[in-house]
Amino acid sequence: MNIAITCPQCGAEVELAEEDTVFKCLYCGSILKPTGRNRVQSFFISPKETAHKVGTALLRALKDKDSKDLHIVGHHLLYAPYWRVNGMLFQWVFGKKYFKSPGGQKAWENFKKLRATPWFRTFPAFDSSKWSLFSLGLRAQVLKIWPFNKQKMGKDPLLIKQTISFKEAIDQAQKSIVSQRSSGSIQVEMLNSELIGERYSLLYFPFYCYTLKKNGKQSLLIVDALSHKVIKGHVDIDELKRTSSGDKIPYKPLNFIPFKCPNCGWDFSFKPHTTIHVCKTCGRAWQEKGGSYVPVLYRISLKEKSKNITWKYLAFWRLTGIIKTKDKEYKTLKEFYDLFPLPRVLDEEAIKRRNISFYIPAIRIKNVKMVDKFSAQLTLAQPQFTEIEIDTIEDLDLSDVWLTLKDAKEMAHVLLYSMTKKEHKKTKNVVKDAQIHFTNSRLLWIPFVEKGIYLRESQTDFALQKNALYLPTLTDP
Repeated sequence: MNIAITCPQCGAEVELAEEDTVFKCLYCGSILKPTGRNRVQSFFISPKETAHKVGTALLRALKDKDSKDLHIVGHHLLYAPYWRVNGMLFQWVFGKKYFKSPGGQKAWENFKKLRATPWFRTFPAFDSSKWSLFSLGLRAQVLKIWPFNKQKMGKDPLLIKQTISFKEAIDQAQKSIVSQRSSGSIQVEMLNSELIGERYSLLYFPFYCYTLKKNGKQSLLIVDALSHKVIKGHVDIDELKRTSSGDKIPYKPLNFIPFKCPNCGWDFSFKPHTTIHVCKTCGRAWQEKGGSYVPVLYRISLKEKSKNITWKYLAFWRLTGIIKTKDKEYKTLKEFYDLFPLPRVLDEEAIKRRNISFYIPAIRIKNVKMVDKFSAQLTLAQPQFTEIEIDTIEDLDLSDVWLTLKDAKEMAHVLLYSMTKKEHKKTKNVVKDAQIHFTNSRLLWIPFVEKGIYLRESQTDFALQKNALYLPTLTDP
């Protein structure tokens, strides 16, 4: 879905892809930072064709030999608010799979399965009890939308009042996540669903409401202003005129700020999908919040330059946390490995003194399952990196940062299930009710070396396939 905007510099009508976090005008070349993308924003969809043209076609469809006296005596343009939610759904399923053994007897085996898929829903943000359009369906994914602007929404449009709050929308979205259920051959024992990176927006959808007159009697007809299909629904126009929100903006629309480092004033590198911008001149990192830039602390596990090795630095969130359950808290690595046992011998005294760290990839990824497996490996290994601050990053090959800290914390909870073995009953009983209390967070660039189709982490030598990542971001200017 693309957002139609007017370039603040040259006034041209251009589009901003929904997943883009940086805007570049195709006409004047100006680069700006859209604000508020991490909060709820309001948009609208323009009608297709005018009310007069749609009404003329409507009359042709409704008229027959006995309906010559049918006329349109009035019409209104209505906008109904719909909540639109999109994100990435992670759903871990643990259970037993039953089958017939070679001897014909019934047998079973433990199974563990990850479902990772893009997810979106639309549903009314108003009282839809007398309304038949309960979802905008798949078309909401391909429609062009505009930031909420009463002046651009048509002549005297009427807005149906929003009655479903943001909190209620969150609850409804969570309830609409479909869970895998037990069947004849599968018994589901444990299931966890996490919606990561979800974005909520209020989308005003257009309808035409026509007042029809036939044989002296009046009736109302509501038409979808995009598909031009008649909608079963009822509105009280007089009530709607009294309750319409007027010029009030429900949620703040898009705005723009300069795409420059607040510290030194130099332009950031244009990377349309990054959420945290690192200045190549002064080395400071920034994230947009509330319409302005706020600093982001980070470290780099720096490697010495070598003629034979070119280091590529991939961004990770290193989160220190305590795993909490009703009965126990897991604070140290000793307790962590009691929960997630490793086959190798460990230094008991050393791991009693260390905290638990989660390593969450902050890079933009293509293959979610592959990267989740790597993240679980790295977190189980609990490597220790030398972390330093530097004044300039000009000569370093740093990946972009795509995942926000909020989303990384949600991903850490997914990792509890990723690290749980399918046959380990004790661990499953703990993680299904566990929460993580985070005590520290740090954005960290970790060095990798390219070997064939893989990138290998410098300490553990764990491999991550290059095609699992959006690698062009590593070499962008």
